[in-house]
Amino acid sequence: MSSNTELPKPTSEYILDQKVVAAGKYQGLATVTYIDPRDATKTRRERDFIFLVDRPRDEPVGAIAPNIYEDAGGRWCTVLVQQFRPQYERDTVEFPAGFISRRRGRETAEEAAARETEEETTKTGKVIATSPLLTSEPVPIAALLTGALLHARDKTGDEAGKQRLDKGEFTVEWQIPLLELEDRLLEFEKENVLVDPRVWAFAMGIRCALSLDLGKQKKHCAETSSASTAGEDKKQDDGLI
Repeated sequence: MSSNTELPKPTSEYILDQKVVAAGKYQGLATVTYIDPRDATKTRRERDFIFLVDRPRDEPVGAIAPNIYEDAGGRWCTVLVQQFRPQYERDTVEFPAGFISRRRGRETAEEAAARETEEETTKTGKVIATSPLLTSEPVPIAALLTGALLHARDKTGDEAGKQRLDKGEFTVEWQIPLLELEDRLLEFEKENVLVDPRVWAFAMGIRCALSLDLGKQKKHCAETSSASTAGEDKKQDDGLI
């Protein structure tokens, strides 16, 4: 049992009670008693959830690094890592990701995403977009995450072609063209490799963008908005509004 397994005091009036069931070195199991805010009957419910020992629950503790990478052939790809996950007893394929470090001062989620990419792959990168706070639902883990989209590029100099992994840690790096991502993920399943849901959602976003021709739709919306603004300006000039 960890020396510090006390849960933070609830800030929501709908949380009636929470108790630690068990705790290890890094994670614990707790039970929460609560009322759904939309429930007019005020029915008490219970749910078990996992929490991280000595980690805050109101700020991100980990960073995920979805990314884009242009290969030597000019194809836009994404860089994934394959590694063994003992809780599943097999490999998974994921975006580079990891905890926000507490040993490096006040590391930001963006810095953590770039660092994890440099450690787990032969790439470095620049953050080009940051997500709002993300949850781990439907898996009940009380830990917030942040996603940081990176424009990845090859490392240069002494680090070119190298990873920075801990002793006993191994990853396989994949560079998969975006147009082939969905098909490749289905192949991973046939190879008994599990796919992280965020990678699958990324692939589905690409499919939707292509099948719905969202680039054309965005252009049409911009043209419509421009025409509407021009029309309003003319009405004002004519004294109609």
